[in-house]
Amino acid sequence: MTKAKHSSHGGKPPAGQRYKNSYVVPKVLCGRTVDFSFTTGDKFNLEEWFDVLGWKDNFMINAPYYIESVKEFYSNLSNVGDDYNDVLELKTKVNRIVIKFDDKILGQILNVPTAGSKFFETKKWSEDPELVLEDCLRVFYPNENVFGGMAKPTNLLGAEHRLLHHITATHILPTSGGHEKMSYQDLYIMWHIVTGKPLNLPHLIMKNMLRATSKVEGALPYGMVITKILSHFGIVFGNEVASRLDVGDIYNASSLKRMRWKRVFDSEKGVQWLPKEGGRKRKRVEGEGDEDVEEQGQAQTKKQTHAPQMHQGQASSSSKASTTMDLVVDYLRKLNIKMDNLRGEFLDLFDDTH
Repeated sequence: MTKAKHSSHGGKPPAGQRYKNSYVVPKVLCGRTVDFSFTTGDKFNLEEWFDVLGWKDNFMINAPYYIESVKEFYSNLSNVGDDYNDVLELKTKVNRIVIKFDDKILGQILNVPTAGSKFFETKKWSEDPELVLEDCLRVFYPNENVFGGMAKPTNLLGAEHRLLHHITATHILPTSGGHEKMSYQDLYIMWHIVTGKPLNLPHLIMKNMLRATSKVEGALPYGMVITKILSHFGIVFGNEVASRLDVGDIYNASSLKRMRWKRVFDSEKGVQWLPKEGGRKRKRVEGEGDEDVEEQGQAQTKKQTHAPQMHQGQASSSSKASTTMDLVVDYLRKLNIKMDNLRGEFLDLFDDTH
């Protein structure tokens, strides 16, 4: 079979330099981790979804990454597999050591399966006749009039799907673009995640690595993943200074707040995430009136305290005490959430990278 090479841009590195000049400026994206105690505690399904696909370990990587080694990795990266038949085998050289790996080796390194679709295309939808674009769109835009050419804005997604898209666009297939709209690739991945349909994640990561080498001004993704790859092949980093995850690289409550969502407590529904004013340009959240959601919840709770008059004084006193205690518990929960929101907004003043 004919092997088509896919080489990174920029010619040869200058003498004494580890990578080509075109890799001096691009930013290295380290990757993200997910705080599953937060997502599960707030009743999001992310942990369950990733568990079904066998991907959970990929969202718990917390390794140092080495910027110079990442740039050398990409500077020498090429595909030596059968490109015509979409068979990937990546080859590169770091610290004078040549390494090769395919999706099976990468799957072992990341502890994720290699079964499932290998579809990789940002500009067009899959040609699979069983996968209807409009049906996939309805999963994420249930209240919209969906059609094939719609813009797919992320500000109309619910909180959980908004968070999932951000994870998709910054960790699964990171790009240096914005997050205002979903690409076809984002939609394809997200649909597979929420429906539990298998995807070959290692293959997609390798495809995205190759795409990064063809972008003249693009970022270089998978910093922590590349650390695991190089360590797997016994490459040492010597005296190179390690970089580590920043607090903003962990998906938690602060992440949603930066996306202009707020956490509120409802005595019947529990913790909910609602868009802040201005966070959505169209359509109010169902059930949200002109009053503040938390104040509205308090008013409804107070109305419920007007219980029928009891004939027995002792029973009436007991009922009032119980109702008062419920009100106190609800108030404390809301106060705790308000303090958490204020703390997140205060910390965001110092977070100028997100």
